[in-house]
Amino acid sequence: MKNIADGPLASIIITNYNKSNFLLDSLKSCLKQTYKKKEIIFFDDKSTDSSLKKIKNFKIKNKYKFRIITNLKKKKSFATYNHISAVAKSLTKAKGKYIFLLDSDDYFHHDKLKKIVQTFEKNKNFKFILDQPILKYENKEIKKNFRYNLSKNKWPKFPPTSCMCFEKKTLKRVLKKISFKKFPNLAIDFRLAVYYSLVLQEFFIHKSYLTFYRQVDESMDSKYIKYRSKEWWIRRYEGFEFLNLILKKNKLPANKGVDFFVTRLLNKFLNI
Repeated sequence: MKNIADGPLASIIITNYNKSNFLLDSLKSCLKQTYKKKEIIFFDDKSTDSSLKKIKNFKIKNKYKFRIITNLKKKKSFATYNHISAVAKSLTKAKGKYIFLLDSDDYFHHDKLKKIVQTFEKNKNFKFILDQPILKYENKEIKKNFRYNLSKNKWPKFPPTSCMCFEKKTLKRVLKKISFKKFPNLAIDFRLAVYYSLVLQEFFIHKSYLTFYRQVDESMDSKYIKYRSKEWWIRRYEGFEFLNLILKKNKLPANKGVDFFVTRLLNKFLNI
């Protein structure tokens, strides 16, 4: 891409549910991107706080051009599927060649779009790029370094949803493959990482730290305390169930490692 102004359109999909305290930081980080050929789609998933009022007032007051989609009726009662549905609905309105996902409590570095789009354009075979997250705490920031790691038991390790960027055509196909209306604890990022890494064998992690991943107590992941919470073991078992379902559908060897059997045994012991 010789000139940044000549690049393709990039679509940012911001998904929000009751994040009124953070969503303007998220939106402003998108508006201030150095890469200007972009569109912003803000999806509010029937928030019960002041999110929708705040975002509409901000748009009117500042005369910014971005799209607001409001979901008036949720399909499922569990948050993970609602999130998948929000992305899918937003994707039908997106016009960009590349899709950037952003949770409304996170925000982007001002050069994120420019660096990721340049990487896509220089590597035409890339369909899925992740950048590195900066863990944002109230009083500190910590850079977390991910490297591509597909372990022997086929369990991908990956940055969070807001670090995920996609070529749109492929993403539309993959979403249909991973949108099972079950596995209530299994978030969209794990589902996408499994399919792209194991089935498509597409998994590129950019070296730059371009996403601020906010650490808040009320986040969706706050109840999943590694090894120590019942919810964590439930989610991990759902992860294996999903992973093996995807492997089976694509005629790939199932996961039968020690980790799988330990997780299954503990779920039975906990009467899950």
